[in-house]
Amino acid sequence: MSNTLSDETAAKLLDKLASDDQFRDLFQKNPRQALADVGYAPAADASVKEGLWSCLSVSKLADKKDIAASRDTMRQHLASAQASANPITLENPVR
Repeated sequence: MSNTLSDETAAKLLDKLASDDQFRDLFQKNPRQALADVGYAPAADASVKEGLWSCLSVSKLADKKDIAASRDTMRQHLASAQASANPITLENPVR
């Protein structure tokens, strides 16, 4: 299973995280379902527990404006072959 997102799926994910409060809530509560909702097919297979799913959690999602400001860089990274080896964070740093 690939841990990279297609460019289209990465764009949808980041657009929703930058603008949609209901989707942001879903992503924090159930990232697997949120990814399935934007078209990431492997997310729909709940029987897979290892890999990406074993470490995917967000306690405090970055602000919408911060995600929007970094959207293009994050999109390119999420869709790259290096995404699983060099994860990005969608969380706000603890201040």
